[in-house]
Amino acid sequence: MASSVFSIGVSGLNAANLGLVTTGHNISNVNTPGYSRQYLKQSAPYPQMTGSGFVGLGVKIDSVQRVYDQFLTRQVQTSQATASYLQTYLSHLEEIDNVVADPTAGVSPALQSFFSAVQNVSTNPADTAARSALIASAQTLVNRFQTFEQRLAESYDTLNGEITNTVGNINAVGRQIAELNRQISIQSASGQTPNDLLDQRDQALRDLNRYIKATTVTQSDGTLNVFIGNGQNLVVGGQSIELAAEPSPADPSRLAVVYKQNGNNVYLPEGQLEGGQLQGLLRYRSASLDLARNSLAQVALGFAQTFNAQHSAGQDLYGNIGTDFFSLPTANAFDTTLNGATIRVTAPPTAIPGSDFALAYDGTNYTLRRLSDNQSVSITPAQLAGGHAALGVTVQLTAGAPGSAGSTDWSFPPALGNIDFNTLNTGNAELGGYISDVAKLTNSNYEFGFDGTNYVLTRQKDGQKTVFTPAQMAAGIQHDGLALRIDSGTMNAGDRFTVKPLEGLIRGMGVAISDPRNVAAASPIVASQAAANTGKLTITQPAVDAPSAVTTDAAINPALKNPVSIQFTGAATFTITDTVTGVTSAPQTYTAGMQVNFNGWSMKLDGQPAVGDVINVKPNVAGSADNRNALALGTLQTRRILNGGTSTYQETYGQMVSTIGIQTNEAQVMSDAQDAILAQAETARDAVAGVNIDEEAANLLRYQQAYVAASKVIQIAQEAFDQIANIAS
Repeated sequence: MASSVFSIGVSGLNAANLGLVTTGHNISNVNTPGYSRQYLKQSAPYPQMTGSGFVGLGVKIDSVQRVYDQFLTRQVQTSQATASYLQTYLSHLEEIDNVVADPTAGVSPALQSFFSAVQNVSTNPADTAARSALIASAQTLVNRFQTFEQRLAESYDTLNGEITNTVGNINAVGRQIAELNRQISIQSASGQTPNDLLDQRDQALRDLNRYIKATTVTQSDGTLNVFIGNGQNLVVGGQSIELAAEPSPADPSRLAVVYKQNGNNVYLPEGQLEGGQLQGLLRYRSASLDLARNSLAQVALGFAQTFNAQHSAGQDLYGNIGTDFFSLPTANAFDTTLNGATIRVTAPPTAIPGSDFALAYDGTNYTLRRLSDNQSVSITPAQLAGGHAALGVTVQLTAGAPGSAGSTDWSFPPALGNIDFNTLNTGNAELGGYISDVAKLTNSNYEFGFDGTNYVLTRQKDGQKTVFTPAQMAAGIQHDGLALRIDSGTMNAGDRFTVKPLEGLIRGMGVAISDPRNVAAASPIVASQAAANTGKLTITQPAVDAPSAVTTDAAINPALKNPVSIQFTGAATFTITDTVTGVTSAPQTYTAGMQVNFNGWSMKLDGQPAVGDVINVKPNVAGSADNRNALALGTLQTRRILNGGTSTYQETYGQMVSTIGIQTNEAQVMSDAQDAILAQAETARDAVAGVNIDEEAANLLRYQQAYVAASKVIQIAQEAFDQIANIAS
């Protein structure tokens, strides 16, 4: 009997002692991240049968268990993935928002300052100081574009480093979980749960969700299989699978996440990598950083190209037609047509002329003319067929023949920024092209692919696809302001190219003129009435037609400076004679206030002419005080040219700034909300599994009293045994 009392006392003593140890363990880990409160699970052992009934045998410790709710724990992990994604996305958005929206050092103030300098030239067209100030302001504007582009490029490089580090952290946590899986599997074989290891694994899973959203499946041996993306295994039992950040096969400058298993590399689509810092970095790159860089370049190109075109429609102080004011990366080869004939125009890549050109066919021979200085050369059909170099260009007839006399004119267009050959392509095609229309140009990159039947151009910004037949591709395609062609080779089914029209454009931008006398502020033509006129006719000075947004079009009609005579054959009729060609128009009806359009210029006529009255339109010889082209250059600031003719330069830039600002505000609101959701999930989890110091203090007292009581049982049993022993002696 005494032996059973001793056993009962000892079992109670051991239980109380283990309870004190467990409570002390809880108190010690009150601040340990992810720790779950532990408690004793105990029961009464099977009682002993006696003649007086069943007698208890004390207490049995079944296990030390943790207070755990898998749903609350999973909710914390899921909330952490979303919170980390939004925090990362927001922090990077705030950086770029501060760059593009700077009210004093931004692009918009620099554009405003530049056009103020243009206004000064229009006010004082003969003042070389005002012209020099315009050139200096142009250089300041170019520097501003390049400074902003450099900051965005640095952000892009930093982003690549962050993606690499994040992927490295995912791998490190994956290895940690795999190691914990191995230990848990071994320890669980004893039949008891390794509580602290399970807590460490749950915390590691939360850490993993800081980097990427992960899902888990529990196995029979207590291990967890961890999945990311579209179900890719990251951890299987005690084995972890590695990820890597490697250059994308579609774009070497862009890091992609690679899944490495069994010697195979699988490039994971960005859309599958949800949650955590990784999604924040990838979302920032595709939705914001690409937008900012492309929009900045779109504004820079649209501004420089249209300013160049208008400047090339003017006349400088030397009496020459204007040339490009800004230098840009320029395509050195493209095709033009002349009455059914295809002409390939090329120039040395390092010496592309800044002038426009014209090629005329008189039915027998050709005449190539450089419009800036009116230099010309004659070319025979044989020379054109073989390719003839003159005036800084080479022209060659590549297909067909002119059906009749006629002419074509051109300007060298901006080059496409970059075309990346996908390293997974099996064909040998080389894709080329140029920017064909800045008004239609978007701020998106593109993917160009071949599906085995047709060619598909995908606008990456919104996923819009445009399909082209092989016949269309053979002739060259134009879409969204881009001209694309296959220069050589063939594309196989599945082959793709990444087209980044605006990449590197700002880095290659510069001011093309340094002589203030080369600023083309004047108009190339001037009108005057004959001294013998007797009517009451009034005229406005002729205005050169606004240049086209099509980049291969010359800024002026090649016949612009041909002397023209307008002669009134009656009070309400007149004819127009081009004195160079000798062609006189049919009689035209005169109406007061009408607009006359001819040879690329227009002029308003008003009043009442007399029979025999003459108006002469001729080259502007003494144009030093003429400011008509400077005024036209100034109007570019407020003309809606870009985005299909819906936006000015500053409005286009402002739309990007506004979009970045909206993204930042939305991310701020969502991040604050998600932080609150995460805090609530943590509170709910801690309310169940967290350590409560007050509760543990009460447990200390309870187990202490139990320990004392169990000791008393042993003491009394000892005293009773001693008394029995004394009686026996």
